[in-house]
Amino acid sequence: MPYLYHLCADDFRGDELLPLNLLATRFPDLHDRELRKWVGRESVIRFPVPHLGVIWGDTVNLAALDPARLLEARRRLGVPFSSLLKRSVVHIPVERITSQAAVVYDSRSHWRNSRPDLDGVPEAPPRSDFTPFDPDTYEELTEVPALHLDYLLEQRDAGVPALGFVFVRHVLVAGTVNVSGLARTRLG
Repeated sequence: MPYLYHLCADDFRGDELLPLNLLATRFPDLHDRELRKWVGRESVIRFPVPHLGVIWGDTVNLAALDPARLLEARRRLGVPFSSLLKRSVVHIPVERITSQAAVVYDSRSHWRNSRPDLDGVPEAPPRSDFTPFDPDTYEELTEVPALHLDYLLEQRDAGVPALGFVFVRHVLVAGTVNVSGLARTRLG
C-alpha cells in the first residue's frame, strides 16, 4: 500500500493536519512558530496552486518519500539537518485522501520556495510541475531523488543551509487531512 508522509511537531494537536492558514485561526501559537519556516518564502504561501483552486497556504503538503530517507542522505553526505527533521512522521495511506481535492507537485524546478536567498529566482514554479492527483496511479518514492542529492551537495559546499524537501515530490491537499488512528515514528 502506498503512503504519504508528514512531519509532526511534538505538540501536535487533534486528529487532523491543518493547512497553515487554518492553523492561524485554530492554533495561533502554533501558526506563529510554523510561519517562521517561510521567512524569505512568504510569497509561496499566497501562490495559487494549479488545478486546485486554492492558494498554497490553504493546502496540507504531504511528501511522497519517507523523510527518514532524507535524514539518512544528509548523514551520509555530511549535510546538517534542522530540528524540523527531528520531528515525528505520520504515515498516511493514500486511501485517506482519495475523496479530497489534491495535486501532485513534482518539484522539478528551482523557484522562491527552494531558493529564498537567491536574487533572480522565479517567484512561481512552472505549471507543468503540477498534475491532478490520481490515487490509482500514485507512486510512493523509495529513493531520494538525484536532484535532491545534488542540491544537498551544492548547499553543503556553499556553506548554506539546505531546505528539507527541495526536489522531492509532494501531494498538496486542499483542506485538512484526517490522521486519527495513524501511528507516528520519531526521526531524529
